[in-house]
Amino acid sequence: MKKFYKPIIIGVAGLFVVLMTFSLIMPSRVMTSKWVRVAQDKDTVINVIKDLSTWKNWNALLSGAENIRIQDSLLTWRTPNGNENSIMLESVQANGVSAPISLNMGKYINSGFSVEKRSADSVQVVWYIIEDLKWYPWEKFYGMMAADMKGPLMQKSMDDLKLYLTRRQ
Repeated sequence: MKKFYKPIIIGVAGLFVVLMTFSLIMPSRVMTSKWVRVAQDKDTVINVIKDLSTWKNWNALLSGAENIRIQDSLLTWRTPNGNENSIMLESVQANGVSAPISLNMGKYINSGFSVEKRSADSVQVVWYIIEDLKWYPWEKFYGMMAADMKGPLMQKSMDDLKLYLTRRQ
């Protein structure tokens, strides 16, 4: 019986060492960003982004959201599966808006929008999300897939923001 357990224990220990080593050499921070070019002036775009009441019109995070509440610079909502989330406008500057996200009232994600003039009649709007990852191997593997998971939702939001701004003219 001992001969049966020994290779299993060695295999599991070896796998654990490989996963931990791999986890330690992977970055502990991951950034996802999506952008769109909009034919508007910078102030108009920043004013729409900082107006939380417009977010339900263009931000895909709020699609299917229930119980959307806006209080000062805090937007909270409940997802269809019951998670309570929030976005807080932390700061508004000449070149963008800092808007950290709290998912399920726990996981904090640094987020924001950068707005830069690219030509006489357009600006580039970038939505970025920066996540700090824990040292656990599953967190690091999640980090490798984070852009693929969040990217389509972020790009849809950027496209919808462009459409929303175009319709407002």
